[in-house]
Amino acid sequence: MLIEQFFDAGLGHASYICADPEAGVAFLVDPGRDIDAYLGAASRLGVLITHTFETHIHNDYLSGSRALADVRPVTVVAPRDAGLRYPHQAVGDGDRVRVGELDVRAVATPGHTPEHMAWLVADLRRADDPQYLFSGGALLVGHIARVDLLGPDEERRLARDAFSTLRERVLTLADHLAVFPTHGGGSACSGAVAGSRWTTLGFERKHNHVARAASSDFASFQKVIGHELPAAPPYYPHVRERNREGASPPARGPLRQLDEAALSRTDATLLDPRPPHIFALGHRPGALNVVGNDGFASRVGATVPFGSACVILTDDPEQAARLRGQLAEIGYDLVLGYATPTPSAALAQLDLIEPAEGDRRRSAGDVVLDVRELSEWAGGHIPGAIHIPYPQLRARMAELPRDRPIVTYCASGVRSSLAASLLAADGRTARNLRGGLTAWQRAGLEVTTG
Repeated sequence: MLIEQFFDAGLGHASYICADPEAGVAFLVDPGRDIDAYLGAASRLGVLITHTFETHIHNDYLSGSRALADVRPVTVVAPRDAGLRYPHQAVGDGDRVRVGELDVRAVATPGHTPEHMAWLVADLRRADDPQYLFSGGALLVGHIARVDLLGPDEERRLARDAFSTLRERVLTLADHLAVFPTHGGGSACSGAVAGSRWTTLGFERKHNHVARAASSDFASFQKVIGHELPAAPPYYPHVRERNREGASPPARGPLRQLDEAALSRTDATLLDPRPPHIFALGHRPGALNVVGNDGFASRVGATVPFGSACVILTDDPEQAARLRGQLAEIGYDLVLGYATPTPSAALAQLDLIEPAEGDRRRSAGDVVLDVRELSEWAGGHIPGAIHIPYPQLRARMAELPRDRPIVTYCASGVRSSLAASLLAADGRTARNLRGGLTAWQRAGLEVTTG
């Protein structure tokens, strides 16, 4: 059996192709929407993808299972309780599916979601004993996936389910199993995840603090799993529902370059992917500064309402195509085109201030806004700052006064530039702290944990 992992660093999403080269077949686990990557790997390995296996209905990205089944004769295998509304093979706990000489057994592992299913795989050419566990969110490297994404009414029940899943379904398996999770570092579906992208059950039994807590009482377990969770992006519920329906393949072909006349006829959200120091010098009024790195899509999903039409502000058609591909992974399909970020017309500017100036403005009465995660805030913040994680800013903007300038900061200045651009688009006076809290501390300025 050959296993190849595909990892989306921006979303912290891992998917897999598992091949039996001798039989010429393969299956996928939790594929993303970029199906060309999997088809390319299958071609390189000389195998035909015959099945995809879904561990659960995903919140963080659009599954590629239906898209692949639309273009290839592929069987989508999913938990019976998922209730998918497109053709698939629904299975329950203990059911088996054979792919060549690979035996795939369903293991019900509710917790992260009610329908969650892990996949236990045996390479029958070696032994009947399973050798691999595709754990989805039931067991991660150093953690488990969060249980609070479906709302407070479901959270306590799912926490109980996760507790039982670990104690009775996962930690009872053999230590030698190689564990391949779906969520890794960078995923908002969990708290802090270790840097490794795979592990073994024996190692996690010994070193995973959540797994250790599962051997104690439920109250202790519940406290551990709720610690230091990132803010859940607002787009998550929409993606879960689209995954239940099944997503079609993303748009292909070149993006249209929009001129000023075309741009003036649309009220699309303008996404400027340039670095904060370039954006600050001059940008289109109302544009949001979403830096075009691996985290581009997740930051758009955190701040732009799902279903919004978007225009990418860049002069580089290749960058525009790449960023459109990232947006497609989370279901932001209405990308109307791309346009230059700096037209000849008057540009807006954003004050990018040094730490000493930020401290002076704080003393003069400016609002200081910390847009980092709760765990970052707890580790130290600027005295007197207001804390609103940037994914919550649009919904909580009314908590901020309109009659005072606002200085935003994060760890390095990227998230806070997006926050400042959101505030500016709302008609507020906003300034971004250059270098974030890192620069503030290097300048020897005060930090508190109170």
